[in-house]
Amino acid sequence: MFVVMLHIGTLLAVIAVFYRDILRLLSELVRMIGDLFCNLKLWLGGHRNPENVRYRKIVSSNYRKFALMLLVSMIPTSIIGYLICPVSEAVTGNLLASGMGLLITALLLLVSSFMLGSDKGPREAKYVDAFLVGAFQGFSGFPGISRLGMTVSSSYLSGFSRKFVLKYSFILCVPTILGAIILEGTRTHTSTAALGVGPCLAGMAASAVVGFFIIRLAVRLISKKRNRIFAAYCIIIGIISVVGYLK
Repeated sequence: MFVVMLHIGTLLAVIAVFYRDILRLLSELVRMIGDLFCNLKLWLGGHRNPENVRYRKIVSSNYRKFALMLLVSMIPTSIIGYLICPVSEAVTGNLLASGMGLLITALLLLVSSFMLGSDKGPREAKYVDAFLVGAFQGFSGFPGISRLGMTVSSSYLSGFSRKFVLKYSFILCVPTILGAIILEGTRTHTSTAALGVGPCLAGMAASAVVGFFIIRLAVRLISKKRNRIFAAYCIIIGIISVVGYLK
């Protein structure tokens, strides 16, 4: 239960930073569903000839395209995350595995840092780009591999603009964290009462506060495309982990 509370704290931190975009995405998602039902009603009513009826356009704005891309990204994330879960659990706590994961993250960040800038936003981005980012994120369940590092590097490799990289990488973690909360909630057998309400709430609050400032710092670094700073950190910690394992 404590892990679930930490996830909730991180989720609150992301929402606090990107609440405007998240609210807009939710609003457009609800409207899209409404338009789908409206079109379905027209079709079932016998108005199947496009010359006789005007169907509503589903993807009519950048935020609607953004919302659909997030849903597409969650498909490979869920599949890959499920498939590698046994391996991830088997090597959890292994310094060599964590070190290699950090070094892989660093390599991807370094490669993406040399990519030329692009202005690809939701309108120009393709759903295959969203699938790629989601696939990269799926491997973040492996120890040492950073979820943010994977999404940021794959977003840059897909040609996303810096602004879109920021929004996509962080907002994508909202459904991801929600999935993790549901998964942990179904797997844990420890009640809140057994741990104590106080420690759980304190952990959630600490996770939210620390997460908020870390996200703000990450936003500043990513907006200036300083991936190499994050990569250097991953290299240092990765080498320390590998050396610690070898000793």
